[in-house]
Amino acid sequence: MKNIVTGVIANKRLYVLIFTCLSCFTTIKAQDEITILQNQRELFVDDFLIEETQKLDFRLATPVSGGKVMEFHEPWEGHFCAYVTIIPDGRLFHMYYRGLQDQQEVTCYAVSADGIHWSKPQLGLYEVNGTLENNVILPDNPQKSTHNLSIMYDNREGVPQEEKFKAMGGHIRSGGLYRYISADGIHWNRYQDTTGLFGELPLDSHNILSWIPSENQFAVYMRDWIASEPGNVFSGIRTISRATSKDFKNWTEPVRMDFGDTPPEHLYTNATHPYFRAPQILIAMPFRFTPDKQVLSEDELISFDVDPTQRKGVSDAVLMTSRGGNKYDRKYLTSFVRPGKDQRNWAARSNMPAMGVIPTGEREMSFFVIRAYGTPDVYLERMVLRKDGFASLHADFEEGSAISKPLILKGDILKANYSTSTKGYVKVVILDEKGNEVPGYGEADAIPAIGDQIDGTLSWQSGKTLQALGGKKVRIKFIIKDADLYSFGVFDK
Repeated sequence: MKNIVTGVIANKRLYVLIFTCLSCFTTIKAQDEITILQNQRELFVDDFLIEETQKLDFRLATPVSGGKVMEFHEPWEGHFCAYVTIIPDGRLFHMYYRGLQDQQEVTCYAVSADGIHWSKPQLGLYEVNGTLENNVILPDNPQKSTHNLSIMYDNREGVPQEEKFKAMGGHIRSGGLYRYISADGIHWNRYQDTTGLFGELPLDSHNILSWIPSENQFAVYMRDWIASEPGNVFSGIRTISRATSKDFKNWTEPVRMDFGDTPPEHLYTNATHPYFRAPQILIAMPFRFTPDKQVLSEDELISFDVDPTQRKGVSDAVLMTSRGGNKYDRKYLTSFVRPGKDQRNWAARSNMPAMGVIPTGEREMSFFVIRAYGTPDVYLERMVLRKDGFASLHADFEEGSAISKPLILKGDILKANYSTSTKGYVKVVILDEKGNEVPGYGEADAIPAIGDQIDGTLSWQSGKTLQALGGKKVRIKFIIKDADLYSFGVFDK
């Protein structure tokens, strides 16, 4: 642990900024439902703010591999390591995952100072496979909480230290989900009661616990099925249900999530959590299962030592978002994480994203994916994107534009995350509610932004700032040429 803690100092300012941001960005709705942007960043993962586009498109990003970060060869880990959670607490990054050997399930722990280099500390908490020299934080138990434990860090002011880490885990065969609390994320206690929650649901995968800032409440996004056979909860189509709580003790009844007008697909896990630079947006990365398709031959499956239970079916991962409530936005139906060239990923349940998108540099962020599931070589791969870079407004060489819905901009400056070619640019124009240019903010005044910036300032030759708009309803027009616009935000300075 010494080497890890040494690395904390260099990252401390970044972590403090992240946790400050989680509490300061808000989406405000005025009485007439006009969106107010104030110290808030918006991404192009949905159509929430965009009303009209011309000659550009919403483009889903392609994550780049950051390499293998962890293998699972310990005697208590095994071929079925999965259901990974990765969370920062302001000092360190914590990783939790399931180990499964000989029907014994345990929750394992790893830690990192930078989110890239990980270690498995020998904690000495529980004897597993005849040794205390392991990284197990919860042993096998009747509640089956180690089957799929999901953890969150509760950084809200006033939360008792002993409840800063919260967790849920369990199974339909154990009576539902059981709650846990911890002061340090390593030593855990059962929550004040022993009741299992939502025991009528299947629950046999990762059921994600999150605090939803825009709703000021907890939510758990759970495994469910739309049953095709009466009385058989494991028939039909895999889907997701949600329940909420204001106090972690009392919970609403589960409600199935709405996916809009999209084709039904088997969505196995969900990884739903607030995005750290825009927490009003919930990022979800379910792995999408096709149970009846087989790509590898029987000989190939045997040669890769794929467990027989994982030989039929294939999976990849998709990107969804939510802004709270019981609705997901599936703007992008194409694959976000493909199996790729490693043939072991073309078996049934590989390519499963972990819960957690984290900053791993000034310009980049990372998420993690279980690969080669069900084989002796199961491993965790880091996937890298630019910050905010899930998707973009993209224009080719011909100039395109996008116009927002009516907004109220409460702040001084407008910042944007963009990448252009040497011939390309991003310009911003402010229109009145009817679509006319506001004097001093028109296209002739807009200074082209050229280059590659995560938080570049967009401005006008008139020298005017957003404050001069006086809180009036306006529209933002983005003019883009040979460039990608990943996000924009309104800030005080």
